[in-house]
Amino acid sequence: MCTISRGKLAKVLKSTSNCIFENLAFEEHIFRVSFVLNSRRHQNPWVEVNIPFVHERNIEIVRRHSGGGTVYHDLGNLNISLLTTHAQHCRPKNLKFISDALNNRFSVNIVPNKRDDMELQPGTRKCSGTAARIAKGQAYHHLTLLIDADLSILSKSLKSPWRDQIESNATRSVRASAVGFLKQDDQKANVDESKSAILEAYRQLFDECQIETVNVSEEIRKSEEISKIVEELKAWKWIYGKSPKFKFSGENGSEIEVKDGLIIGTDEQFSTDL
Repeated sequence: MCTISRGKLAKVLKSTSNCIFENLAFEEHIFRVSFVLNSRRHQNPWVEVNIPFVHERNIEIVRRHSGGGTVYHDLGNLNISLLTTHAQHCRPKNLKFISDALNNRFSVNIVPNKRDDMELQPGTRKCSGTAARIAKGQAYHHLTLLIDADLSILSKSLKSPWRDQIESNATRSVRASAVGFLKQDDQKANVDESKSAILEAYRQLFDECQIETVNVSEEIRKSEEISKIVEELKAWKWIYGKSPKFKFSGENGSEIEVKDGLIIGTDEQFSTDL
């Protein structure tokens, strides 16, 4: 779900696609058409993700243009993107608005924290993570919302077996002490009702609010530009190659150096299936 606002006017775009590559490409297209691009931070997927586990489960690895910490998505997760002017960009205000809308609809108590995450109380269970992209005079703030998740798969997906063996200056995710989802606290919570709650609150916030359902898959088929962004997001060069240079230490003390996702140096007796 993507929202675009200027002053007291707003537009909400509801995507019909469940493909994370398509939705990120469509979001990026809107940003590129309207805004000037900015620089990005990059993470290391070998540190952030349990690559063997997600490959076995056919879980896609996707690198966002916005940077920020690593998050897990499935069909019990709602993604929200808010595009505004830089002057209107305020993550704490956005998160309070969304948490209030959900708290009013469900029997939950969601509270934003200082890291611009949202947590379920009691227990400070993280149910939403934030990332943002700011350009010259423009910005977007996008976030996840865990509504009905398999926490076992989430935890295993984000637990790299090589995390402690890699030395790098790549930005690392700050691990949440606990993770939760809305349905834990209210069985009536689901993705459609959560969308409805946020849309209704958003409609009341603006003098004029246009709501559209967008067949993102069809938009991509019609647009060579958006199709190209999808292919860029799926490319090995983007997902793995954009990782900052790092050093991997084996159990026997041997090391390999990796740059742009490729091994550039290795000890003679070192072997790994990294």
